[in-house]
Amino acid sequence: MTKTALMEAPREPPAFTVPESLSQMTERYLEAEIIEGRLPPGTRLNPEEIAKRLGISKSPVREALILLHREGLVTSKPRSVFIVSEISVADLHEIYPIRAALNALMVKIIISSVAAAATAERLTRLLEPMRQAVINGDILGYFHANTDFYKVMMESCPNGRLRTMWRKLSSQVARFRFLLMSQPGHIKQSFREHERLVKAMRAGDADRASKLAECIINDSLAALVKLPQVAK
Repeated sequence: MTKTALMEAPREPPAFTVPESLSQMTERYLEAEIIEGRLPPGTRLNPEEIAKRLGISKSPVREALILLHREGLVTSKPRSVFIVSEISVADLHEIYPIRAALNALMVKIIISSVAAAATAERLTRLLEPMRQAVINGDILGYFHANTDFYKVMMESCPNGRLRTMWRKLSSQVARFRFLLMSQPGHIKQSFREHERLVKAMRAGDADRASKLAECIINDSLAALVKLPQVAK
């Protein structure tokens, strides 16, 4: 190849990623601590202590706490006091019926879309890490694998407004989901339910699949309200 040809050869543009800010990194860190129960409901979050622990200034910590407040994971009180919010029955009864309806509708839309078969295949492959987590008794691994399952399902849905609503609710229910998965035997039951859901989606049975999708969420609500960690 000549020098001219080398100069004229098209080049791939460099990958561009927006770096996370300190406040975003802090938000992700605190979100995981709350979801996975290391910061239980009622814990007071001191920006100065958190900043010292993470080796950063208080400003990004405060920004992160404001973001978590918007997501409902943290409540704020006068004088910039932030507390991990309680998990209440009222919250569950508000959020879970909406999530159940969205889950059922999402599955119906996917099955009627041109990408139905491809989505079902992707979800089938995503069952495997869920299965392995059940075998290993790995609750955190199952939680993340199940989160990936729903992320793919949501991204495969061609209805943009539904995707927006689903994302908004996902952050609010994450710690409810982790709390439930921490209960003895739950991840095994959850895996069986998702196996049946994928089987119905592979068969193109929209009615059965949407009912299963709705039942998964409704059954979770019924189990959650019985837990002692949920404020009555």
